[in-house]
Amino acid sequence: MKALVKRLMQFAIGSLGSAILNLMTIPVITFFITPEEYGKTSMFMLVQTLLICVIYLGYDQAFAREFYEYPNKKKLFSTAMIVPFMFSGVVIGCMCWFAKPISAFLFGSDVYHYAVYLIAASIPFLIFERFLFLYIRMQNKALEFSLFNILVKLSILLCTIFFLTFFSHTFITVVYATIIGQVIGDAILMIRNVRILYMNPIKTDPDLYPRLAKFGLPIALATVIYSLFVIIDKLFIRYFCDFEQLGLYTAAFKIASALLILQTTFSNFWVPTAYEWYKKQKPMHYFKLVSDSIMFLIALLFMGLLLFKGVIMMILSPEYSQAQYIFPFLCFYPLMMTVSDTTNLGIVFLKRSSLNILVSIIALIVSLGMNFLLVPSYGAIGASIATGSAYIAFFLARTYFSMRIWKGFSVKSHLITTLLLVVAASLNIIIHTVWLISIINVVALLCIVIIYIPLLRKLYQSFYAKPTTQKRGIEV
Repeated sequence: MKALVKRLMQFAIGSLGSAILNLMTIPVITFFITPEEYGKTSMFMLVQTLLICVIYLGYDQAFAREFYEYPNKKKLFSTAMIVPFMFSGVVIGCMCWFAKPISAFLFGSDVYHYAVYLIAASIPFLIFERFLFLYIRMQNKALEFSLFNILVKLSILLCTIFFLTFFSHTFITVVYATIIGQVIGDAILMIRNVRILYMNPIKTDPDLYPRLAKFGLPIALATVIYSLFVIIDKLFIRYFCDFEQLGLYTAAFKIASALLILQTTFSNFWVPTAYEWYKKQKPMHYFKLVSDSIMFLIALLFMGLLLFKGVIMMILSPEYSQAQYIFPFLCFYPLMMTVSDTTNLGIVFLKRSSLNILVSIIALIVSLGMNFLLVPSYGAIGASIATGSAYIAFFLARTYFSMRIWKGFSVKSHLITTLLLVVAASLNIIIHTVWLISIINVVALLCIVIIYIPLLRKLYQSFYAKPTTQKRGIEV
């Protein structure tokens, strides 16, 4: 138990440090640039998100799936990276060939096409970063994983401060600073792990390619659909509204992403742990206890953000004050992603990755429909409601399909909590009277605590059990 908690805390160092550094970039950027310029910056973030979702072709997930079963880890590493690198060559070529049209679509002018070249040049670094972090994480080197995560984010923050201090206060400065900072951080990570990076195609395992492709390519297709689901909100705002609305939405999204502290920490800890438990055939109550605990914890953080949203908004420039009415529904993004990692285990363990395609299609349909209905009339607020609703649909679909093919466990408390959070988020958008909405948020928080009293009692009994039941308590 102590080793498990120690590993979780070490992963938490990186997630907490990275989240703090990410949050520190928000007041820096919003102090220097207007919401309109920040909106253009968000289009660059959109491209990065799309690349990260697509460029690995699912081989990163296949690498993680095979890690504990394949004996030669370095050969697995080299084999898994070959195909993404070949695909990246095609992507880089297309981006360079169509640089001006891409620039015009993203930033409203083709004069920024050099930024597209720089984004393309950063793609190999993104691939190295992803697979190196996976390799370190799957080896449970939590402290090393955390320190290098912090290093990359710190490099981006320092470059952003430097560029905005000495160069023009425009979105293109932020774009250049982010890419250069990312490359510097990744270069240090690569130098530290240079022995792992030696790849010889002759020394890869040809028999492994079909296994990686069988698991990874359905995930890649699902990820392409999922990436559309991720970026569709920003595209609707870009088309139906203006860059100012897009800038407010991006600032709100950054604030909601504070919950990613827990999501990232938990995912880094949970993925290797869940595979290890499944391999050892741990009883189902282990998985349910983790799922209930993470739902309770992240629901508390969700309500904490709503309670203190006025204070949180102080980190932004006054020009961004309207973001506080945009971010409540955006908090469902990290919440639903985190919880679904504990309820979709049937899809992962039974290697039914093709179901991820159906899950992504369902979420995309919900996102498209609600964005089409809400964004033209309500702008960024409408987009936030559509995004939150789509992530709820994503969680429900993942959970349903997983429980259909796996014995699973009850998620009744998850559903009740989600409904309660939807009501709270809706009221935080509608009601602007501070004292009234504060009372409502406190009541919602107390209701969540009441729902999870049985869980709290179980956790207390597990950790403070009497000697006759101490062994079971330590295991839990």
